[in-house]
Amino acid sequence: MIGRRRLFQISSVIFFLLFLILSPKAFSQVPPLLKLEAFQEPVRLRADRISYDQLENSYLAEGSVEIWQGDRKLSADRVYLNAKTNEVEATGNVVLVQGEDFLRSARMKINLDTHLGIILQGTLFLKKQNFYLRGEEIERLGEDTYRIREGSFTTCEGDRPAWRFTGRETLVTLEEYASVWGGTFQVKNIPLLYSPYLLFPVKTRRQSGFLIPQVGYSNNSGLEVNNAYFWAIAKNMDATFQLDLATQKGVGEGVEYRYIRKKESFGSFYGYHTREWDAYREKRTEQLDRKPDRWSVEWRHEEYFAPTFVAKAWLRGFSDRQFLKDYGQTYAEQSSEQAYSFISLTKNWERFSLFGEARHTVDLTREDKTTLQNYPLINFTGVKQQIFKTPFYYSFTSSYGYYWREEGMTGHRLDLYPRLSLPLKWADYIEITPEVGARETLYRTGNGSDDFHSRELWDFSTTLATNFYRVFETGSSKVPKLKHLVRPEVTYTYIPDIEQKQVPTYDTPIPKANTITYGLIQRLIGKVFEGTGRSRYHEFAYLKLSQTYDLHEAQRQLSFPMDERRAWGPVSAELRIKTLKYFSVENLTNYDPNKNLFLNHYTAVDVTDFRGDALKLEYTWENGVREQIHGNLRIKIIPSLDVSFGMRYSFFDQKTLETSFGLNYQHQCWGIDVSYTEKPEVAGQPAERKTMFMFTLTGVTTIGKR
Repeated sequence: MIGRRRLFQISSVIFFLLFLILSPKAFSQVPPLLKLEAFQEPVRLRADRISYDQLENSYLAEGSVEIWQGDRKLSADRVYLNAKTNEVEATGNVVLVQGEDFLRSARMKINLDTHLGIILQGTLFLKKQNFYLRGEEIERLGEDTYRIREGSFTTCEGDRPAWRFTGRETLVTLEEYASVWGGTFQVKNIPLLYSPYLLFPVKTRRQSGFLIPQVGYSNNSGLEVNNAYFWAIAKNMDATFQLDLATQKGVGEGVEYRYIRKKESFGSFYGYHTREWDAYREKRTEQLDRKPDRWSVEWRHEEYFAPTFVAKAWLRGFSDRQFLKDYGQTYAEQSSEQAYSFISLTKNWERFSLFGEARHTVDLTREDKTTLQNYPLINFTGVKQQIFKTPFYYSFTSSYGYYWREEGMTGHRLDLYPRLSLPLKWADYIEITPEVGARETLYRTGNGSDDFHSRELWDFSTTLATNFYRVFETGSSKVPKLKHLVRPEVTYTYIPDIEQKQVPTYDTPIPKANTITYGLIQRLIGKVFEGTGRSRYHEFAYLKLSQTYDLHEAQRQLSFPMDERRAWGPVSAELRIKTLKYFSVENLTNYDPNKNLFLNHYTAVDVTDFRGDALKLEYTWENGVREQIHGNLRIKIIPSLDVSFGMRYSFFDQKTLETSFGLNYQHQCWGIDVSYTEKPEVAGQPAERKTMFMFTLTGVTTIGKR
C-alpha cells in the first residue's frame, strides 16, 4: 500500500501525461476524433487503483478508469503508460469520445512521440464525414491515412449496415481515395460484388479526379455514356471536362470553367461541341440551319467594382438557331423565340443612375436580317429631388442609342426628357402632384445618306391620392400586429397630338393622350419577430386595380353608324398573397369591358405543408395566342420516400407538351432516384421518351444524372 504523498505524486504524473495525450500539441497530427482545441479545464482522473513501477518507469490505472477534460472522455478497464517509450495502452471496453466523434475498441495503443497508434477490434466514427471504420486492426499511418486489416468501411449506421465495403486490407486516406485488396461490396452483410482490388473516392471536399461515368437512355439518342474529369485548379476556380457518347446521336466534347475573381466578382465559361450522325439528323423534319457539327459557347461574368458600380456580361454563340431547341436544359430555353448577348455597366449615386448596354439579339424562329440590335444603349436618370429650398422638384431621363440591323433603317437616337413637379399636401391626407415634362428627341439615320430629324413634345399630368390605414391586433407573439393600408389615386395625363411621320422605323411614335386613370392599392403588412432581437417586415397581401378613361375616344367623331366609342380601357388587376410559409399565390389579369372578355391572365400557386408535400401550378392564357397549364405535385409517402408527377398541357394546341414521373428514396446512407419523361412531336421535333436512374452512396459517389 503506497502512501498518500506517493499517491499524490503518481497521480500528478499521470494527470500530466494524460494531459499530453489529450492536448492539441501532443496530437497536432491526429485524426479529427483526436484533434483537440486548447482547453482551460483541468484533466480529471477516476480509477479504482493507481500504481507506479519505479524500475520500469511506468504507471498503471485499473478498474473503471475514466479520464476527461471538457467534452473529451476516455474510459477503459485499464490504462498503462510506459514513460521510457512514451507509449500509452488502454485495454478493456475502451471508449474515447470527442464531441460527436467516438472510438470503441478492445485495445488501443498510442505513441506520444510519433502520434501514431493501433486500434484492435475497434470502430472509429468520424461525424464530419459520417464515416465508420471497423476492423480487427486499425492502424493510423498519417494525419488522415488509416490501414484497416480484416475490416470494413461505410457511412451507414448499425451493426448490419445497408451497404459496406469489406476487404482483407484497406488503405483509406480521408478526402482522397480508399484502396481495397480482396474487397467485396456488401448489402446487409451479403456479398454482391468481389474484386481483387477496388479504388473509390471518399471525399466531402472538391478535389481533382475522374467522375463516375453517367449513363442514360433515350429513344432518340440511344444509350448515353457521359464521362467527365473535374479539375480543382485553386480555391477560387475549377473546371469540368466532358466526353459524351450516344449510340444513336454521336460524340460530344465540352468544358466548363468557373472562377471567383474576388468577393462578389465571379464568372464562368462553357463550351460544347457534338457531331451528330446522319441517321439522328434525319429524325428532325424542320432542319432550318442545323448542321452536322453543333456547338455553343457561353461566357458569363459579374464584376463589382463597388456596391454601386457593377459590370455584367453574358455572351453566347451557337452553330445554328435550333441548338437551344435541341440541347436546352429547361422548357423556357427549348421554347424561346429569341436569344441575346449583352455587356452592361451600371453606376448608381444617391440621386442619379447611369446604365449602359450593348445587346445582340438572334431570332431563333427564322433567319431575320431585320432584327434590331443596340450597339449601344445608354440611359442616364435623375430621381425626383428638391430644387434648392423651393417647393418644386425635378427629375429627368435621358438616353442615347445606336440601332443597327443587317437589312433596314439604322441610325442614332438621342432623347432628353426633364420633368418638373410640385408635390402638395392638404391636411396631411390629400396628396396633389402636378407634373410637366418637355421632351426632345434627335435622330440621325444612315442607309446611304445622313438624315437629321427631331421631335419636340411636352406632356402634363396631375395625381390626386390619399392614404388610409388601420392597425389590427392579432394576438400572435410572432406577428402581433397587422397594418392594412388603402391608397386610392387618380391621375390625369395629357400628351398633344403632333406630326411624327419622320420618326425612323427603329423607334416608335408616342401616341396622343387625354386620359384619366384611377386605381386602388391595398397592402397588408406585418412585423415578424424571429427571436433574439431580430425582426423583419413581411407583406402578406398586395392588390392593385386600375383602369383608364380616354377623353379623346369619348369625344371622337364616329365614322359610320355602327361605330362605337370605347373610352374605357382594360381593367388591370394584380394580386399577391404570401403567408410566412406553406402558401403563396400571384395573379395578373387584364379585362376588356368593351368586348366583355379577358385579354390575358397569369396565375401561379405554390402550396406546401409541414411534411414536405408540395403542389405548384402555373396557368398562362393570352386571348387567341396561348393557353397553358403547368403543374408539379410532390407527395412524401414516408419521410424517406417522395413521389412526384408533373405535366405541361396546351389547351390552345390541345396536346400535352411534357409529362414526368419521379420516385426518390433517401436512406440514411444511400438513395435512389428514378424518373420518366415523355414529350410529343412538336414543330419538327420527334417524340421523346426518356428514363433515368440515379443511385447514390452517401460519402462515396453518385452514379447517373437526372
